[in-house]
Parts: sequence; structure tokens; C-alpha cells
Amino acid sequence: MNYLKLLENLKQDLKLNLNKYQTVKFFRKNIVSYWIWFEVLEQYYNNNNNNNIESIIQIIPNELGSRPTLFKVIDTAIHKKYFIKELDKYDKRKFNLIPSQQTIKEFEEWSEIFKGL
Repeated sequence: MNYLKLLENLKQDLKLNLNKYQTVKFFRKNIVSYWIWFEVLEQYYNNNNNNNIESIIQIIPNELGSRPTLFKVIDTAIHKKYFIKELDKYDKRKFNLIPSQQTIKEFEEWSEIFKGL
């Protein structure tokens, strides 16, 4: 891996794409948001059915943030339409988190900077 190229790309990304990708900007604001973003996207790309909010929260290390903090990030992402909250079809007590089409599109476009490093 070319570490200098990676650093150059990351700095360029921070400079140029600060407002280009609204979802990326939102989730990059702190480590808790980052982690939630990665977990929801990972569940999506793995076609995993265990993407309910409680399962996702349990994966995130406790030292990163309290449950209220995690729920605040999730609720804000839902409100901004970056995540979709969907009733679980098997367990009506649970809700699943699905990245919106905007979140998927912007993540895929943004992640192009890491290809070929």
C-alpha cells in the first residue's frame, strides 16, 4: 500500500468533498457516527437480516458513546433521510436500519478514492 498516496487522497477528500456528499459529511463528524454508518452499510452489503437497531447498537463499543448518544445519531440520520427505519417483518417489536439510496450512492462515489491504493 502506498501510504503517502493514501494520506494525499484523504487530505484532498477533506478539502474538496466537504460539502459534496452530505451523508458522508454527516457521518464523519465523530467516531460514533462513523461506527454506526459503517455498521449499517456493512449489514446492507452483506445482505444481513440482523440489521435491527438494537443489534447494531450492541456491536458498538460502550466506551464510544452512551445509548442515548447512539440513538440521537440514529434518530438524526433517520430524520435527515440518510437511514430508513423499517419494521422487522419477522419480529414486529424490532426496527431495522437500512441506508437510503442517497447514503449508498454517496458512499460508493466517495469510496472511489480508496480504490487502487
